[in-house]
Amino acid sequence: MIRVQIRELDKVITFARRLPKKIDKYFTQTNQKFMEDFRDAARLRAPKDTGTLKEGITLLPMRRGKNVKKWKLISDAPHAVYQEEGFTPHIAPILNSSKMPQGKYFVSKFTPHIEPALQHVLTKLDSQLSGALNKAIK
Repeated sequence: MIRVQIRELDKVITFARRLPKKIDKYFTQTNQKFMEDFRDAARLRAPKDTGTLKEGITLLPMRRGKNVKKWKLISDAPHAVYQEEGFTPHIAPILNSSKMPQGKYFVSKFTPHIEPALQHVLTKLDSQLSGALNKAIK
């Protein structure tokens, strides 16, 4: 017959019960930090001709409250989707550029900025989540 006795099991049970709440708290903080880093990286990579693209990149929580789990990155400049996904080269009126005078110009270059920013911050996510888990366990 084998007999196993665990002393102070109540402390282990209490620890185990508190752990999910702490993990949720630290993961929520990590999630918010990750999304703020993502926003900042996208702003940093955005073309800076007039600044409207950079200023149009914002972060919006999907629900209010203490533990926000979902965030939305919004780029509300009218030309944001074209800079990110590309376009057919065309002649466009350039009205408020800091680099060239007003007029019509042939436009063929686009600069993706959100996807590269996401790839950059994703490389750090594993270590951030690991750090959050270690904080929750401590």
